[in-house]
Amino acid sequence: MLTIRFGWMALAGVFTSTLTLPAGEPAQIDLPPMPQAVSSFGAVAHYGYLYIYGGHAGKTHSYDTKSVLGTFHRLLLKDGAQWEELPGGPIAQGLNLAAHRGKIYRVGGMQPRNAPGQPADNHSLADCAVFDPITKRWQDLPALPAPRSSHDVVVVGDSLVVVGGWQLRGRGESPLWHDTTAILDLAAKKPQWKTIPQPFQRRALTAAAIGSRVYVIGGLSADGPDQRVDILDLTTGQWKEGPAIPGKDRIAFSPAACAVAGQLILSTSDGAVYRLNPQGDGWEKVAESMQKRMVARLVPWGQDRVILLGGAKGGANTDSLEVIRLPAPPTSSPQNSSPGKLQP
Repeated sequence: MLTIRFGWMALAGVFTSTLTLPAGEPAQIDLPPMPQAVSSFGAVAHYGYLYIYGGHAGKTHSYDTKSVLGTFHRLLLKDGAQWEELPGGPIAQGLNLAAHRGKIYRVGGMQPRNAPGQPADNHSLADCAVFDPITKRWQDLPALPAPRSSHDVVVVGDSLVVVGGWQLRGRGESPLWHDTTAILDLAAKKPQWKTIPQPFQRRALTAAAIGSRVYVIGGLSADGPDQRVDILDLTTGQWKEGPAIPGKDRIAFSPAACAVAGQLILSTSDGAVYRLNPQGDGWEKVAESMQKRMVARLVPWGQDRVILLGGAKGGANTDSLEVIRLPAPPTSSPQNSSPGKLQP
């Protein structure tokens, strides 16, 4: 059994707004485009800022040292005026960011080692680091137990949780699919990664955390798109299966999810935006994005909005951001129930 500490946590980017919109419709709020059109990048909202890191800025399925980025930026959402460039790091795609107690965490990713025009030589990374927005410096964290990319990462209490993904080992080598979830106790004096078995092997998935539960949604298995949803209760270390993503199986590839005021929100490549229903056994469509996209990111903004950003469609990356307002949540929801208690 895992012991998880639920410490002080803050809602990121909580603002009031005079904007009045029909529920579920995209909000016509002007946010500046991302510094570069990119997909398969990291993004997180924290303390009123939207942070983005790395990603793929080249043609689909074409990777090299010039098309994958190591840049790092943030946008103050309250005024939404201009992206601020921050100190970057290693070039990487297929990673994500997480936030905890005012700091931003970067975990793993895929790094090409070939020059443009040369055969692909892609390697997953074990690198992990934490960024302090006050000092504007990165500090190394313990490396992952094994290199990992095409995964997702969330924070539960004081635990950094890494799910899914695979290990790319370079030109001519077959990838290794991960069958464990990696967990790092950020409150420990000397944090060390621990692993627990996960009942799936998938990559290009998405994850979000509510209370003690981590929802691992969709992705690709060795057999193709997989609409399955797995739920980990971090207080017990036990997994259960949740309601599958609705629609055709192709939308299971690289969806995007986040938690908003205790609600689990999911965006898929067909433009649909879903919310997990109050019973926790199905999805309800609550919105439609203006631009269909995959390999994008979804982050919360306040109590009733999400931002859908970046991604790709038709082989081309986008730099656009969409603000989507959500309808009022149900009065009773399993997502808002006591931490650690899963619905039967």
